[in-house]
Amino acid sequence: MTMLKDGTGTCYQAKIDSENRLFVNSVSRDHSEDASLFGNSYNINTGIVNLTNANKSAVLYVKNTGTKRLFIQSLFYLLGNSTGGSGDVLITVLRNPTAGTIVDNATDVEINANRNFGSSNSSSVNAYKGAQGYTFTDGTKIIESIFNQSPTRSAISVGTIVLTQGTSIGIEVTPATGNTSWDTE
Repeated sequence: MTMLKDGTGTCYQAKIDSENRLFVNSVSRDHSEDASLFGNSYNINTGIVNLTNANKSAVLYVKNTGTKRLFIQSLFYLLGNSTGGSGDVLITVLRNPTAGTIVDNATDVEINANRNFGSSNSSSVNAYKGAQGYTFTDGTKIIESIFNQSPTRSAISVGTIVLTQGTSIGIEVTPATGNTSWDTE
C-alpha cells in the first residue's frame, strides 16, 4: 500500500494533516472558460443573410475538419424586421448534413474568430454562409425553434453538441408567411 507523507516546505510535495487530509490550492472554471483561456473557443457568424420570400433556406453549415472535438453550447439568432411577413419564424438545426447548394456554393462565413484576442489559433472547420433558396439535401432534424418575427436577438442553449472529425451541423430558416425581405444572422 502506498502512503502519502507530509512534504510541507519542499515546494513539490503535498501537505497532509494529522487526519490524513490532503491540502490543495485549486482553481475551478467551466469548460468554455478553459477553452477561451487556452485559445480554443471561437465565434462563427454568418453575417447578414437577406431572405426574400417565406420559403425555407439553408443559412449556416459548419463541418469539423480537424482532429479535435468541437463543442457547441449555444446558438444565437439575430432576427431583423420582415417586410410583408406576419406570424412566426421556424429555425431548424440539422445533424450531419453533407450536401446541398450551401455546400456546393461554399461561401465562407463573415466571422470565424478566436474568442481569446491574444491567441493565434484558428478553428479547423468548413463554415459556410447560405442565401435565399439555398438547401440541404440530407441531415436529420435535432432542434426546431419557433420565434415571433419581431426583431430580436435570441440565444438558444443547446446543452453541448459535439462535432467529432468529419461531422457537421446545419441551420435552416423559414421566414414568416408573406415575407418579401428579412435580414437574419
